[in-house]
Amino acid sequence: MTNQSWHYRRWLTAFCAASLLLSAAPSALRAEEAGQGTAEPVRIVQAKALTPTTIQFTLSGKLNSLQPSDFEVQAALGDWNSLNPQLTGAYTVKSASLGTDHEGRSIVTLETEQGLSPDATFTRTPAENPKSVPYLNASYYTGDRTADIQQADNLLTWQMDHGGWYKMGDKYKRAWNGTEAKSDWKAPDGTELGTIDNNATTSEILFLSVMYKETGDERYRDAVLRGFEFLEKLQYASGGWAQVYPSRGNYSDYVTFNDNAMMRVMNVLKMARDRQYPFNSSLLPEESAQKLQASLDRGLDYILKSQIRVNGKLTAWCAQHDPLTYEARGARAYEHPSISGSESIEIIKYLMALPEQTPEVKQASDSALAYFEASKLSGIKYVSADPNNVYFVPDPATDTWYRFYDIATNLPIFSGRDGVIKHNILEIEAERRNGYRWAGSWAQKLLATVKSTGYYEGRVYVKIAGSASETASGSGLAVGDLERIEDAIRPSLTLAEPGRKTGNHYNVDGSSIVLKGAVSEKAAVQVNGAAASVGKDLGYDSGELALQPGRNEFTVTAVDAAGNPSEPLQVNVVPTGKTGS
Repeated sequence: MTNQSWHYRRWLTAFCAASLLLSAAPSALRAEEAGQGTAEPVRIVQAKALTPTTIQFTLSGKLNSLQPSDFEVQAALGDWNSLNPQLTGAYTVKSASLGTDHEGRSIVTLETEQGLSPDATFTRTPAENPKSVPYLNASYYTGDRTADIQQADNLLTWQMDHGGWYKMGDKYKRAWNGTEAKSDWKAPDGTELGTIDNNATTSEILFLSVMYKETGDERYRDAVLRGFEFLEKLQYASGGWAQVYPSRGNYSDYVTFNDNAMMRVMNVLKMARDRQYPFNSSLLPEESAQKLQASLDRGLDYILKSQIRVNGKLTAWCAQHDPLTYEARGARAYEHPSISGSESIEIIKYLMALPEQTPEVKQASDSALAYFEASKLSGIKYVSADPNNVYFVPDPATDTWYRFYDIATNLPIFSGRDGVIKHNILEIEAERRNGYRWAGSWAQKLLATVKSTGYYEGRVYVKIAGSASETASGSGLAVGDLERIEDAIRPSLTLAEPGRKTGNHYNVDGSSIVLKGAVSEKAAVQVNGAAASVGKDLGYDSGELALQPGRNEFTVTAVDAAGNPSEPLQVNVVPTGKTGS
């Protein structure tokens, strides 16, 4: 049996045994572990915030005594792009109490000195560091103002009429000479092509945005806005982004996840929509947020529709997809339609970071995570251009995924420049075998993060940090166990007095009224069951409400994104019959 066949048999066994319903929430994994017997250490089953300063969590077993210092409340300071949560003990526990649920498990309630946000998160304020901007060409910004201005001025000369850039590398360190080609690629009619391949255009937009914030030079702002116009031209009506504009007439015209091109665009657009650094200046017009959101919505729709389904189950994505049919497409002769073990990772990360975790989004990310969990080569490391011609070697610290998986069989795909599919890397010519990256540990860090913290940006966790508390089973606490705190905080409502308060009602002039007030967090507000409008400042407006003679009763309610209802706010209004002045 060849090494490759052995790897495949090992994968097939894991694939058949794995469930494609794996949850991304760490609590689900621990709930299974908790039921394995009394010898198991006591873990955290679930954690929730009841108020901004009240955190309650349930353990998998019972405590006979509680030592509050065994539990820490930690915040994740890291950005999601890095997959490094940077947990820190940012919350001071003032008091702790012990209770028991109906199953006999211990419930611990902590009161903290610092408060969480009303949605059980905290506000991350990343440092404005130009050298740490995601997706920015690291060589552009040096910190030397003169050099950075010169670099920005050089980029202005290389921008093409359609607003995009090519991937010119070192040439961008000097100004365009006025005659040379600005792009190595041309459309059939001779038009020079801009691209999002290899960080092109997105990197220039980011750097010039940094320089506009630092200098206020309107030339940089104009170039950025033209860059965004280029990205708009590059997006198909179906929502996906091509690799080039105008059309090149080959695989570059497909929707391109390859080398994470489309996901870089979507992440930059998201940064711009949210006015994150370096877009937190006067660079973008106010009305651009709605346009950016519409573009992101179309992009998300394309991602969900292009996810590859095999035998009724969602898997992951190809490196390229058809802009109209959403089907997987190939590129160069050795890049076949397939399930990508590389590019799919950034798509999953993007989906997990969306604040609106709709059932469709959650199903897409959970299914893709399950696919990667089932498809991994456990304890195997890929050695690129291996001089020993082994390529896949034992390594207990590494899990590996193939670059391309056959859609029908999930067998690995290797191919030479002749375009013939092989399932054994040793069967393709040495030039392609050693000149291309056929596998990698792409999903390892993401899967590990999913199992430990789940999506963590702006989130708060309870951690078991010690073992002084006495458990009833004698097995001790699972030191290091971590659980994300979920939102169980009810939104609260306030009311702007609609008239003159008399007893338990308001007297108002006229035959109609508009109820206004504020809600404590982003929530859906209703007045007598009808939706009220809620602004960015969390103020709500019922619209005009007709009044009948006598007492009019109104009930204002709110439900937040986690499904927590507010206490109903009762408002009684009596019209006086006066029309007002």
